Amino acid sequence: MKFILTLLLLLASTSYAQEIKENDYSVRIFGGASSASDFDQLYTFTGLNTSPYGTNVYGVDIGYKLAENIFDWPFDIYAKTGMSYFDENGHQADFLELTLYIKLIYKLNAFGNQFRLGIAEGFSYAGRVPYVEAEEARVEGDNQSNFLNYMEITLDFDLGKLIRVKSMEHYHLGYLIKHRSGFHGVYNGVRDGGSNYNCIYIEKNF
Repeated sequence: MKFILTLLLLLASTSYAQEIKENDYSVRIFGGASSASDFDQLYTFTGLNTSPYGTNVYGVDIGYKLAENIFDWPFDIYAKTGMSYFDENGHQADFLELTLYIKLIYKLNAFGNQFRLGIAEGFSYAGRVPYVEAEEARVEGDNQSNFLNYMEITLDFDLGKLIRVKSMEHYHLGYLIKHRSGFHGVYNGVRDGGSNYNCIYIEKNF
């Protein structure tokens, strides 16, 4: 299903790509802590907690807008890539992760601001298996892999419009759920393992 969604997004972006104007590029910096909750608990806000291991992640992503207002709806599509630094809090050596993904963003203009809800699908390659993943795999007898499926869900708002500073417009402040998993065994036999991180970010479009 995820592969079909990704293919449809790529086809839509090809059909509806527009001339480069402004705000077609984005840069995001973020930081957050590992969670003991499952992915569905996070996006339903029923399990917003941190893991007992005290591990963290920090990173930067860059993106390019492939399509804007596709099908005349308030949806934009971005191609993005990023580099993350995993602070493993002494449990193992720290490492880097590379992500590559397609992101769909829904825009809602309300209360004098712009709110954006995003969902992304792609790939993650980590220099090591994150400690939270390794521990979960050990307990459940699951496989481990450096290369896994990547997903994220984001919710943000325009910081400049909130504080009424024109020069700060297109700076978006938001919440990110960063997720790695084997997608029920599709990726290297990882059936139930993975990791989730609760993050805060700021993203600039230019």
